[in-house]
Amino acid sequence: MKKSTLGALGLSVALLAAGIVLGQSVSLPTNAPATAPAAAPKQQKLYKVAMLKTADEYQQFQANVQLLQAQRQQAQELNAAMDKETNAAKKKELKAKFDTLVAKLTENNQTMVKMYSFSLERNYTLVIESASVYLNVTDEEAAKLEKAAADAAADVAKKK
Repeated sequence: MKKSTLGALGLSVALLAAGIVLGQSVSLPTNAPATAPAAAPKQQKLYKVAMLKTADEYQQFQANVQLLQAQRQQAQELNAAMDKETNAAKKKELKAKFDTLVAKLTENNQTMVKMYSFSLERNYTLVIESASVYLNVTDEEAAKLEKAAADAAADVAKKK
């Protein structure tokens, strides 16, 4: 099985809308000792949330994921531009664009949750369970290949 990770380092829409950026440090509670041992990460397993049965379904899923990722990237860029902007009028214009984009991103993310149980708030692993490989052939070549496959199947049956 081939695995590829989707949505690595995904930001949640709520965090993005709030303007919180990654990389903020986490402090221990005040009543915990500073040398408290780190808790061991919990063992995780894969849980199937969606099954893409056809190549068309897979292509549509990939296109939808790419759209979400592009919108998330645009929102991050607009957020950074708002932080850097000093002109109040331009900052207000950027904020309006940002709000519109985040609303659309939230809507698209909710659609993905309904369709595939997929959200930008989680990381996913795509497992390809089967694949078909096709060869472009003429009708004559197809007939020869089908005959050869039938002959091979007959030989295997005779050996049993």
